[in-house]
Amino acid sequence: MLYSREGSVDGGAELQATLLARTLAARGLDVAHIVYPIIDPAPLTPPCPTPVERRPASGGKPLHALRELFDVRSALSEANARAVIVRGSGGYVVPAALWCASHNRTFVFSASNDLDFDLKRPDRRQTTLRAYGTAARRARRLVVQTNQQAELARRAFPTQTPILIPSFAEPARPPRAKPAYFLWSDRLAPYKRPDKYLELAAALPETRFRMVVSETLETSAELRDRVHARAEALPNLDLVSRRPRAEALAELERAIAIVKTSEIEGMPNTFLEAWARGIPVLSLSVDPDRRIAERGAGLLAEGSTRRLIESARRLRDNPELRAALGNRGREFVREHHSPDMVAERWTELLAGLRG
Repeated sequence: MLYSREGSVDGGAELQATLLARTLAARGLDVAHIVYPIIDPAPLTPPCPTPVERRPASGGKPLHALRELFDVRSALSEANARAVIVRGSGGYVVPAALWCASHNRTFVFSASNDLDFDLKRPDRRQTTLRAYGTAARRARRLVVQTNQQAELARRAFPTQTPILIPSFAEPARPPRAKPAYFLWSDRLAPYKRPDKYLELAAALPETRFRMVVSETLETSAELRDRVHARAEALPNLDLVSRRPRAEALAELERAIAIVKTSEIEGMPNTFLEAWARGIPVLSLSVDPDRRIAERGAGLLAEGSTRRLIESARRLRDNPELRAALGNRGREFVREHHSPDMVAERWTELLAGLRG
């Protein structure tokens, strides 16, 4: 991610892994970053991590799992690192843990989503979840994003002592463009509840809405077709596919607010990127560590679609409210998510592993 001239369309976990790799390299560490094939490589200016390419994942079938095992082990052998940091609960966790165990290397698991601690989630095979749980329990360090995740980690992996390290939020200037629409940017997955955003757009026909969707292995044909059909029936909504990061950030700068309709998250990158620009967030349900409620960096609907609609109307009609919420968001990310502060926490953790 972010090693191509055209940028990337990957998600939050990939972004955080890239920022971590670059920041640690800038601090003088020798860092390799395992990535999917780079189509049009961008020139890299030292100090920078060394990209190590591997084939993309291709699904959850047994044959695919074997290929994932081989690909991850091959990439790790090429990187030949003393410590391996894995972000999120993808299919690479088990082969990474196995490689570290067989080569006497340190395995660090870094959580990306609260779902990383749900070992009974219905969208995963139980055999897969058992293998993943065993791998996570054997991590030398388990890193979480929020206090909420720390509590989930203690329940799922009671032998682990979770370490809280916030996510990176790159500094940014407040947007100069006039807000033009509400923005939803996420993966098409059932727990993201895209239908709730479509319901919001239908309730405010005089307001513009923009919906940026990313189809993944979690996207069923039924969900994709339903969302596209409902979006086409809403003249005030533009539905587009996920675009490179530079274009996505340009779209963000014209947002009235970022809208999040998920049932569960970690610390969404869209929250951090909006707050860094002084843009408020509007969340149907998720509020990591009660940051929205306690810091006043947005509006929380507490699961109520009616309150979501009312809150959107307030944000649309009250620029003073938007500015106040956005300013509190900017202050929050400066205090807790600055690259220097987050990098220092990671550097301390790695120094402790060497000791």
